[in-house]
Order: sequence, then C-alpha cells, then structure tokens
Amino acid sequence: MNLSFFRKHPLLFVIVIFFGLFFSSTVVAANLKLYFATQNSRSVKSANYQNIAIADQQLPVDKLLKLIQQRLLIAHDVARWKWNHKRPIEDLKREQELLLKVRQQAKTHNLEPDRVAGFFQAQIDAGKLIQTADFQNWQKQGIKSFPNVPDLNQTLRPSLDKLNAEFFFALTELTPVLGCPQIGELIQSRSQVIIQGDGIDRQVQSLAISPLLKLKSASCKVVSFPY
Repeated sequence: MNLSFFRKHPLLFVIVIFFGLFFSSTVVAANLKLYFATQNSRSVKSANYQNIAIADQQLPVDKLLKLIQQRLLIAHDVARWKWNHKRPIEDLKREQELLLKVRQQAKTHNLEPDRVAGFFQAQIDAGKLIQTADFQNWQKQGIKSFPNVPDLNQTLRPSLDKLNAEFFFALTELTPVLGCPQIGELIQSRSQVIIQGDGIDRQVQSLAISPLLKLKSASCKVVSFPY
C-alpha cells in the first residue's frame, strides 16, 4: 500500500492509524505494568528477607540475654556469701584477673579483645549494683547472716566461669550482626522481657546490655538483600 492508495481510501487510513496507536499503547502499558510489578516484587521480597533474617536472630539474642539474666541472679548469692564473711563487694584483683582471661579467650574465638572485655566489665558492674542494693537492704533490716549460702569458691565462681564460657559462644554467634540497628532494637525489646528478676531494675538491665548497643556497622548483613 502506497500513499496514493490511502488517498483514495481515507477511512482505511484512519483505521490503520487507530489500530497502530492502540497496539503501541497496549505494548507500553504492558511494559509499564511488568516494570512496576517487578519493582513491587523486589520490594516485597526484600522486606520479607529482612523480616526473616531479623526473626532468625531472635533465638541467639534470647540465648545471650538469658545468660546475662542468670549471671545477674547469681549476684545475690555472691552478696550473701560476702555479707556472711564480711567481705567487700568490690574485688579489683579478681576483676582484673577475669578481664585478662577473657581478653586471651577472645583471641581464640576470633573476637575483638577490647569489646569482649567491655562486655564482661559491664556484667561485673551490673552485678555490683545488685550486690550494693542487697547490702543496703540487709543493713536496714539488721540482718546478721544467712544460712545455707553456697560457697563462693567451691560453687558460685565455678558457676560463673561456666556462664562466662557460654557467653563466648553466644557472642561469637551474634557478633557479625551486632552493629545492625534492627538487632540493637531487638536486644532492647527482648531484654525487657528476659532480663528480669529480683533486684534487676532498669539501671541494671541497661548497664548489662550497653556494650551490645555501642557497636556500629557500615554494612549490615541483616538488612542487605542479594538481588
């Protein structure tokens, strides 16, 4: 068909133009629909990936927080033993020995010694807050001594050492994602549920988890999505 043919049949020319425009618009619309559907699918997939990844971290987060809770609760028996034996709450020599030990252990677990020492220092300090509150209460109550208190050297310290060893495995599992904002939020919310018990107030709770919230990560494995 040439131009002269369309001049003789103008109606046919209009019909051809109409169908041409209709077909073009249909193709464009289909392409746009496919584009937006793909983008939406990626967004949904990325969001689902993030939710799944963060949900997967709750178990190791809970594990670490439960260890913190157990260590804090042991502080009451430590305080009772010290009260019975008229020992001071603070034992700087013992603290320095523990921090030196955990620094050495950190290297075998491929963890940063300063960060690990900071974490254990926070646990020690949180425990001392509990012991200090206990001493103040017992002094007001006029309590002289407690019966059937576990021995510090034979029972309590071995229990603390066992917990300390478990801390390393929990920290090793969580360290790759500790700098992620979502994990920090998870730690804060779960700590309010898990780190509970006699003498554990918000100050103790916040102190114990503070080293876990100080880390910042430039690239967060939890929020990245491999397209």
